[in-house]
Amino acid sequence: MLKAAGLGLISLLPVVAVAALLAGALTVGRWSDRALDWLNGGQVRTVLAASLIGVITPVCGLGMLPLIATLLRRGLPLAPVMAFWVSSPVTDPSMMLITASIISVPFAVAKTAAAFGIGILAGAVTGLLPGYRNAGHEMMRPTALEQYDCFWTAVWSSTRPMIRWLALALVLEVFLQRFVPGAWVTSLFGTDAASWIPLAVLVGAPMYLEGYAALPLVSGLMDKGMSFGAALALMISGAAVSFYSAVAVAALVRIRVFILYVLLALLGACLAGYAANWLI
Repeated sequence: MLKAAGLGLISLLPVVAVAALLAGALTVGRWSDRALDWLNGGQVRTVLAASLIGVITPVCGLGMLPLIATLLRRGLPLAPVMAFWVSSPVTDPSMMLITASIISVPFAVAKTAAAFGIGILAGAVTGLLPGYRNAGHEMMRPTALEQYDCFWTAVWSSTRPMIRWLALALVLEVFLQRFVPGAWVTSLFGTDAASWIPLAVLVGAPMYLEGYAALPLVSGLMDKGMSFGAALALMISGAAVSFYSAVAVAALVRIRVFILYVLLALLGACLAGYAANWLI
């Protein structure tokens, strides 16, 4: 089992290298600083911009803290902040590249589109709630984390978690393929069981699997019969409500905003799963 996982990891090293270099280039390019300049204007524009920035910015859960802290201190409405919060952990250019390599190009595109869509959903819902429109007073305390200024530091910092989590996930994938009956997966999450998408969301949310770790695992589940929509819902909920993402929210805001974040992320994952099964 370990040998098979090791061979799988070796085959993915070129993709990991390209993804890490891309993350380094985007980090040194100071996308986070530029993002702050884009989030000025009306609510519709800022929610759209925040959702797009969340998709294209290579920021992990804890890495969101300095950017979100700055947004909150600038007094931005909570709607665009929530849009970024929900969309950012789901994907980024590096994640899209590795998703296409491990699962498929259509799945990578669907995941990226879903991240953008649930960001818009989260921002729109938050903007309509009268008690959640102002973000500044929701901040619990300022947070200062060191940002990467060196390209190679950013590359190495991206490579380590990718390799660590992919190695773990490949072992889980081999275990899944050898010991989990395909009929069991199909009966729960198969194409004829759309009602089980909420179950996939609830399973994914507390798994605390880092995004890269989830890819081989979800690929194995799809090989066993999991539907496209259920797989997408599981990945989105696992990314948006993962430990790292949850910490980034809970460390900055009051409990009511944190609860809203979790509910919007879970709702978005469900809707993305249903939409994927309907369209694909």
